[in-house]
Amino acid sequence: MSDSKKTDLPDLPEKIEPQATEFKEESLAPIRPVEDSTTTALADALASSFKIIQGLMVGLVVIFLGSGFFTVEPNEVAVKLRFGKPVGTGEDRILQQGLHWSPPSPIGEVVKIPVGETRTVMATNCWYAVTPEMEISGQLPFATSSFRPGVDGYAITSDENIIHVRADAKYLISEPVAFKFDFLDVENLLRNALNNALLYATAHTSADDALYRDRVGFKDRVRLRFLNNVQKAKLGIKLQSLDVRTFPPMFVKEAFDQVTQTEQAVSQMRNEAEGDAAQRLRRAQGEAQAIINQGMSRSNLITSRVIADAKVFEQLKPHYEANPSFFRSRLLIEGMGRILAQANDTWLLPQAGAGKTQELRLQLNREPTLTGGSSNEDEGGN
Repeated sequence: MSDSKKTDLPDLPEKIEPQATEFKEESLAPIRPVEDSTTTALADALASSFKIIQGLMVGLVVIFLGSGFFTVEPNEVAVKLRFGKPVGTGEDRILQQGLHWSPPSPIGEVVKIPVGETRTVMATNCWYAVTPEMEISGQLPFATSSFRPGVDGYAITSDENIIHVRADAKYLISEPVAFKFDFLDVENLLRNALNNALLYATAHTSADDALYRDRVGFKDRVRLRFLNNVQKAKLGIKLQSLDVRTFPPMFVKEAFDQVTQTEQAVSQMRNEAEGDAAQRLRRAQGEAQAIINQGMSRSNLITSRVIADAKVFEQLKPHYEANPSFFRSRLLIEGMGRILAQANDTWLLPQAGAGKTQELRLQLNREPTLTGGSSNEDEGGN
């Protein structure tokens, strides 16, 4: 029995090992299909994600390139920059109105310059101190007996007087590239150039001329100096208009106003006197010319009559020389005819005989001849 037990014990494991192996094979068989499906799903997901990323990248590239299109308006120009520097040379750097394209930032950049916009620069270094509210309302500061250093501006004239002066210049951009890229602050340069022009013109003009006698000449000096400064610096602008104002110090303004009013009154009286003198002179010249014309007409008439009488005399002279008595009788008869034609009453006197006297009696206070109107009145009264 012991032998049979011994022989049975080793056989048991031999029978159990194949069963365990079969169990392992059966347990591993369903795992392999699960791993294949997960890998396939992951691969599909990665492929889809890659396609989406590719689409997004293409869309971003299109959006990036499309963002480079821009439009230039009618009143402006544009300049393309490539890494901060203008693209092109000369006039080719300036883009006019229309649709254009430039590489987007950070590769490229577009700078638009409003060349059709009127800009204004003010020079007030030589003007009295005012607040922004006073500047808008036009209110003048209170009169003081002295200037405040560093606050009140002024300028010294050629006759060593002190006045206030300011200027407002309106301009357009004529050279966009130079205006935008050659200087850091063109507005400040223009302001300094205009202040320099004011000081220069004031130093070459007397106070009376700058304030009221020759304001036009003073303004011309400021304009010429300002344009000269702009051309030397090549600021790239075109001046449209320039307004220059001068003003006396506040504490002597009343005296200047009195002088100005007196000058205006004198000028008005002078203009009236000159106008009256010119009118009288024109009237006298007209009357003199009328007298001269009348004299010339009378002279021409007398001359023509004398010429006509001389011609008639030359024609009648042969007749007179041929028979003087007949000619005299004829002239007498013609003359009497003209005289008697104009006489109201005519008396014919017979010729007296030889050696006889003739008496003529005339009644000078004759009764007046009644007219038709008076006779009708007499009849109506009767």
